[in-house]
Amino acid sequence: MDKTFNELCYACRVGDKENADRLASTGVNLNALDEFDNSPLFLASLCGHEEVVKLLLERGAVCDRDRYEGARCIYGALTDSIRDILLQYDISKAVDLNQPFVMHLSSLLKESAYQTHDICVTSLGSKQNKRLQLHKFILSTRSPGFPGEINFNGGKHCIEMPSSVSPTVLEIVTKFIYLVPVLHEIDAKDMNRLIDLSSLWGMSELKEFLEQVRHVLDPSEKSTMMAEYQYRITERAREQLCCFVNENILRNAVDAGNESSLQSQDLISMFNSSAFPDLVVVVENSHGLKRFYPCHLAILTRSNYFRIMFDLPLAENFTYKQFKAYQDMPPPTEIPIVSFPPCEFEVAELLLRYLYYDASEIPWQYAMDVLLLADHLLEDRLKSMAAVIITQSKDILEKYSIFQILYLGWETRMERLEHYAAKIVANDIQRYAEDPELKNAIMLSSRRISVRQETDSIEFVDDMRYYLLQKYAFEPDDIELLGEEDDEELLNASGISDYMKDNSTIDALLDELKLQA
Repeated sequence: MDKTFNELCYACRVGDKENADRLASTGVNLNALDEFDNSPLFLASLCGHEEVVKLLLERGAVCDRDRYEGARCIYGALTDSIRDILLQYDISKAVDLNQPFVMHLSSLLKESAYQTHDICVTSLGSKQNKRLQLHKFILSTRSPGFPGEINFNGGKHCIEMPSSVSPTVLEIVTKFIYLVPVLHEIDAKDMNRLIDLSSLWGMSELKEFLEQVRHVLDPSEKSTMMAEYQYRITERAREQLCCFVNENILRNAVDAGNESSLQSQDLISMFNSSAFPDLVVVVENSHGLKRFYPCHLAILTRSNYFRIMFDLPLAENFTYKQFKAYQDMPPPTEIPIVSFPPCEFEVAELLLRYLYYDASEIPWQYAMDVLLLADHLLEDRLKSMAAVIITQSKDILEKYSIFQILYLGWETRMERLEHYAAKIVANDIQRYAEDPELKNAIMLSSRRISVRQETDSIEFVDDMRYYLLQKYAFEPDDIELLGEEDDEELLNASGISDYMKDNSTIDALLDELKLQA
């Protein structure tokens, strides 16, 4: 293992915050594992060093509650305060350069099968006349001072930068715009030109970083500064894309009632809007009303569902061939239209926010619908986010029954919801035993086994029995020992009587259903 990483792990174990800070700033992978499969965050959490936990989270350590390592950190936390910090930490805001939002935006700079770019930028003096293939909506969002030619409407356009903008400077700035880690590539000789260009194009974070780092000589201090600014740059990009979605996509959306298409004038207006769309997303809600959103193929390709759609001539009134034809023709060429699965407009907009900038703020009222839509669109990460909201909401059971949540968990293959439902039912088994829906759930669970033997276990029942043990803080061995007792006072005081009563209630339900498990 890397020596620096081992030193970081030791600092996390002993709670040496200053040393952990120094080591983290060297660029060591904070999410790697040591020889015992422990991450630095797990070690700090297990050993109770709250300030080190906070530091690691700020520096980019990821605590994804739906993954094994994240769950270990939370359940292994020494104190409740550390556990609360980890539970409240928003996984989508981790400063991890491998997070999907950053990775996807950076990947748009590379040649792709879809060629979603709509503007080419060249610089005088560039070798082999290299052209940067960019996107108007990203440039207008991330660099508001970019040359006015970006306002061209329709099709693809080319811009040639003046000789004052060298190819090297242009490439660095472009990488910065697309969130490619570039701060470590900046050469001192390009510093002044980069400061001037970042000021001209409205990139305040880059300008501020350059003006500060030019006076720093210590490598460790410089690395720390880079890590801090990379976080700020990522968060600023998220804020900018949030504003773009609000002001250019949602504000320019058009309600068309129950009409199947937009009026030509609405299409032209949408085409000429500041959203610079290259396709339109149409959503039909539960009342049969339709809303059209100006969107971008470059963003929708984050989803496996849409990648498949764009690769095949499906019935959604869109093919990649149509998209290419549209890109190369001026208005009022009809914009390609893509259909979302039927859902409420609010749910569709939550999905768009997630695709554009990894928004994870899902109101509990929509979490069930978001989960269903995310499952349809093959978005496992969004499914996990929605499932977390469902299981942590205090109000969800006022709108939905626990069995609706269970059935949705089965439908979307989210074990988190299955376990959540089993725990809720087990903790109040006497009340739920009176609900006919519990018998139905047990029967459905028994049928989920493809080839069931007479005495096979039933997953939902097994889960309930497991959470009954948790409810009374018992281990299986405790039941065997205490079950042999005949001292009624001891049985009542230990909780074994209540446990056996609840367990018997489950057995009675199984007998009534003629099931052996």
